[in-house]
Amino acid sequence: MRRAYKLPEKLRPKLAKPLGHVFTGQETGGSEFRDLAGLAPMVITVGDRVTETLGEAGRTPEVQVVDGVERRTRREPPELPYRRQIRVKNPAGTITSEAIAGMRKAFSGTKPARVLVDGEEDLMTMLAVAMAPISSVVFYGQPGVGVVAVRVSAASKSRNRAILAEMGIKGLQ
Repeated sequence: MRRAYKLPEKLRPKLAKPLGHVFTGQETGGSEFRDLAGLAPMVITVGDRVTETLGEAGRTPEVQVVDGVERRTRREPPELPYRRQIRVKNPAGTITSEAIAGMRKAFSGTKPARVLVDGEEDLMTMLAVAMAPISSVVFYGQPGVGVVAVRVSAASKSRNRAILAEMGIKGLQ
């Protein structure tokens, strides 16, 4: 049975602020962005356009979380290579047990892996940071601002796990 963990209203303001360094649209074409993407031991993307942006920068993300939607408009998923595709259902404003299991599979198996979400992938950024190995970089989109890059550290993992615990999600490794 699929369980859905809902984001409490009180956490929304905390998640409205970028979790890491923001690259504007213009900056994603620059050397700092390309170097960060190219030198990271593992890259995880959350979002269709962000996944394409990393591909354009010359990096195929090891884990791609996409939903075939950009700014509420249906689109084709990014044309980047992947070796495995994991399909999950994850309605807007929630993280489902199915999404958690899909992310675990993506991180533990052959890469690159794509998690194709039926629903919305936005909150799965927190799962990505909580589950990714230290020194990885998670990239996600901040609408109207650009691409946010989160360097995964003990502190960023702890912060995201605490938010997820407030949603009722515990025991992430």
